[in-house]
Amino acid sequence: DEAIAGDIQLAVCSTSNEKAVRNLVHTLMGADRAKRFRIFAGDMVENKKPAPDVYNMAVDEMGLDKSRCVIVEDSGIGWGAAKAAGIACIVTKSSYTAQEDFTGANLILQIGRASCR
Repeated sequence: DEAIAGDIQLAVCSTSNEKAVRNLVHTLMGADRAKRFRIFAGDMVENKKPAPDVYNMAVDEMGLDKSRCVIVEDSGIGWGAAKAAGIACIVTKSSYTAQEDFTGANLILQIGRASCR
């Protein structure tokens, strides 16, 4: 909500197909929030994550400067795509990704604690 209020450009970049991503964003965030997000999906690019294609597409189409962007990722594959794109990345670890290597991430968040890298 703070990013939306601050008029920050927002996007969801996923390996899933565009229809599925749009549905998920709308369901989880509601119509008002969802309309503030650009969607970039796996069926819109030649190579899916861990290739950086989806992030590069978002940066290019939104006219962004990579040095002023931050990606929030939840998997090693996504972290690899962010790293390959050359964009700062915050990783949110879950029980599914607890054993994955996120070395080099700008920030790693776990429930109850954070660690800077």
